[in-house]
Amino acid sequence: MQTLIFTGPFGANALATAQTAAAAAATAARVLMISVGPAHPLATLVDKPALPEPQALSPQLDLWCLEPLNGLTDAWELLRPAGSPPIAGDELPIVPGSDLFLAVTQLSKLAQGYDLVCVDAGPPELLLRSLGIPDSFRWLVRLLIGLDRGPGRSHASVARAIIPAGMLPIPGEWTGGIQQARVAFERLRDEMVAPSATQVRYVLPPDRAGLAEARVNIPAFQLFGLAIERLVAGPLLPPGTPGLEALLAEQAAVINEAGTIWPGRTVCRMAASPTALSFEQLAHLGSQLYANASPLPNPPPPSPITMTEPPDASVILDLPGVPREALGLTLSGDELIVRVGPYRRHLLLPEGLRGMTAIKAARQGEKLVISQRR
Repeated sequence: MQTLIFTGPFGANALATAQTAAAAAATAARVLMISVGPAHPLATLVDKPALPEPQALSPQLDLWCLEPLNGLTDAWELLRPAGSPPIAGDELPIVPGSDLFLAVTQLSKLAQGYDLVCVDAGPPELLLRSLGIPDSFRWLVRLLIGLDRGPGRSHASVARAIIPAGMLPIPGEWTGGIQQARVAFERLRDEMVAPSATQVRYVLPPDRAGLAEARVNIPAFQLFGLAIERLVAGPLLPPGTPGLEALLAEQAAVINEAGTIWPGRTVCRMAASPTALSFEQLAHLGSQLYANASPLPNPPPPSPITMTEPPDASVILDLPGVPREALGLTLSGDELIVRVGPYRRHLLLPEGLRGMTAIKAARQGEKLVISQRR
């Protein structure tokens, strides 16, 4: 099973997801189209109720309107430390983005039996914030009690923690559960973002503001390990529309510039269309969207993040199109904090770079190479 995540403006994102899913299903692939709540524009687009279980749109295509918070209780029961107070999942506070994170990371379990899963994941900002949750959790655990297992394990962090291990006012099994939960979150994200399993199709609004946002959002997704496979520009105004010459010229210029900024990725053109649409209409629009090429995912690309070990330890980040002024680096202990616009990723350094007081960063084409300063 492969997963395509679509992210972009709500209406345009739903349209791109539905057209792709229908076109893939028309090739005899077994396809699941997932809408992640709460609004479910996909259900509106196909004129169906937003049901909490899969419903058939054609023999090869199902729609599932997923309510992420429904999985929060199950996740909490798996992670809750033994002997902790009987707090129900419904009582937990919702960290922004945590519901989307839980939904996307559970796709491989929820969507068994399908060849392709197409996910309408909503706006880029929400998805990017959700991808940063494991980093935030790691930072908080390190600060409070240190990291005693899994990624980033460090006896020094335990010694420097705000609450020393022997003075914790809570049972040891609770802290063990917290440590395990932190490791589990990081593993979930690593599994989710592996290019062999998941790729992103970025829905690009065909205007200057949309292009400026994409120049930050696309490298930010790559920074979190999610490979951008293609761009979908749209919805596009019909050519030759009277009185809209300036807008038509802008959308043509934006599409051409996107092809120049991201030359290794196809920019598909998505025409505007009404709602509600039948499966046959969506499949027809999908064939036009991909210009009669396959709507299925391309072969998995290399991971956007490469780490090499000593003697030439380095971190190589593929950040296509990122403006120089939007990029920032900070070295903090065993972590490299990389900023792309308003987004930050706390990357654990490979063994050969940990403990360094000075590193160097160099741009090599679209790649940023971080290595030891000699």
